[in-house]
Amino acid sequence: MKTPLAEIVRGFGVDPDAIRLIRRRYNTHWLVRSGSRRFVLRRFGSWRGGEAESLGEIEVVIRLAAAGLPVPAAIGEPRRADGALYMLMPFMGGRALGAARVDEGRYRELGRRLAEFQAMLAATPAPTQRPGWGENGVGALPLTGGGARRDELLAALATVDPGMAARFRAGAEALRARDLPGRLASLPRMLVQCDFAPWNIRLHRGRLVAVIDFEGAHVDVAAAEVAFARRGYHDAVVEGYLERAKLSDAELVCLDGLWLGGVLGGLWRILENRLAEGSDLAYGLDWHLEQLAKTRPYAGA
Repeated sequence: MKTPLAEIVRGFGVDPDAIRLIRRRYNTHWLVRSGSRRFVLRRFGSWRGGEAESLGEIEVVIRLAAAGLPVPAAIGEPRRADGALYMLMPFMGGRALGAARVDEGRYRELGRRLAEFQAMLAATPAPTQRPGWGENGVGALPLTGGGARRDELLAALATVDPGMAARFRAGAEALRARDLPGRLASLPRMLVQCDFAPWNIRLHRGRLVAVIDFEGAHVDVAAAEVAFARRGYHDAVVEGYLERAKLSDAELVCLDGLWLGGVLGGLWRILENRLAEGSDLAYGLDWHLEQLAKTRPYAGA
């Protein structure tokens, strides 16, 4: 018998009046109401050896909240129930910059807000790399096992969809030939949220009041954050960012590659996990293929 959600919430010292599902994806989230207060309960999804990654994310957000940044810090210690890890966070108010179709004006504003958030982060030293994560620039290969492991993963995918496997192989080889790690080796590293998207920031009366969803947070170059906000082709993000911060010519040239490196890095993780589970390798990978097709170099590079 599964532990009731209300009991899990009470374990954090909050007595809930209502609990409502708000999102189910890799992680599952519920909105919790307790009197006039609102919280968000998260149940972490599972990757191979994934609890260390989840705890690393919690540590990152607690660290940023302690430094005064507008992020949803965990309330109390994470709790385990029925083999899953749970955390409770305060609900962050404000309005999202966008949730569905976002015009170029809002993407330009997103770039400005990203520069603002990175300025807030500047006084916070970069932590050690989060367990299970690497920089986007190395995403042409799996984090462990290199080219041999990539070949194994793609060979397994090819048994299900050979055309898909061939396209991923071509994309990964083209990205590796660009040598992003070498081009970006001399740049400083910082903590990146790595999904600075219109639906993950909150504004109130013209102020940035919240940044949520640190699922992909890790240590990387600042341009990796810009690349993810750009999402492969929204150049207005870069234009807005450059109004308030700087990127070198080398970084601008690498923006499309940093996005694709993140996309491919996520692909290897998915394939690793599905092989371990024995689940459908090709399911839901159309989005990753779309990124190979639509991503383009930054026009101002």
